[in-house]
Amino acid sequence: MEVRWKVLLGAVAAGVVVTAVLLLFAPAPAVRTADLTATADPTAGADAANGPAAAQPADPSDAASLAGADKRLPGTWVDQAPPDAPAGGPLVIGLHGRGDTPEHFSGLSSRLGPRLGWRFLKAPLAWKENSQWFRMDASDGGRADLDQALDLVDAHVRSAGSRKVALVGFSQGCFVAAHYAALHPQRIAAAICAGGGLVYSPPELAPGPRPAMLFFHGSEDAVVPISRAKEAKQQLENRGMACELIVHAEGHSLPEAELPRLRAWLERHLGSAGPAEPVKTTAP
Repeated sequence: MEVRWKVLLGAVAAGVVVTAVLLLFAPAPAVRTADLTATADPTAGADAANGPAAAQPADPSDAASLAGADKRLPGTWVDQAPPDAPAGGPLVIGLHGRGDTPEHFSGLSSRLGPRLGWRFLKAPLAWKENSQWFRMDASDGGRADLDQALDLVDAHVRSAGSRKVALVGFSQGCFVAAHYAALHPQRIAAAICAGGGLVYSPPELAPGPRPAMLFFHGSEDAVVPISRAKEAKQQLENRGMACELIVHAEGHSLPEAELPRLRAWLERHLGSAGPAEPVKTTAP
């Protein structure tokens, strides 16, 4: 009996050792992320908890997560494009709000630009269960985070090559988009900045092309006051950039009823095929 127990215990011990060795050398599970850069951005507190009301999670069958597919590019993202999208056609880069995700924000693509190619970048700084572009409580107001966020966006804009590029940002993403347009006006064709403004006064713009700029803001926005959008518009106009402002009657959101106007504006400035309704701009 004693010999049997010794044999049994020896077999169990051998099994434990073999299992440990297999776990030690087994390959790690693949993670769909590229090398994350520590990027974020300083803005005036736009919380995406009330995020784009019209944005629903994208159908996974329509979204191709290419995060990590190109190791030359930083960050994590989701790409979407219709099957018949022309090669070399316009690219829209979506920048979500604080606490949102690129997967959720990508629900806007079918409403704002179903004929266009989209890339939805993930804000790289953690915030609760999701992420943010900048830390609002940083000692420098988040300016260093913003600089890194702009570098992240710039890498993806440059990767588009000769394609026309537009930015669509909501809440914190709006602040990133507005500053990028001010710092690199020659690199993008258009920018929709919804629910935000500027963190700090941008420098004087260098001579050259200017993107079309549209600020979109709710008159009842209690998260980011509409004054921030009006101030940003005025600062950019003082530097020679033409800006439009559309004011809707709701709060910190992208109302479903207003999305056709944004789609018409975006398609008009990117030269997308198909009829586009004229945009009626609400006076500030």
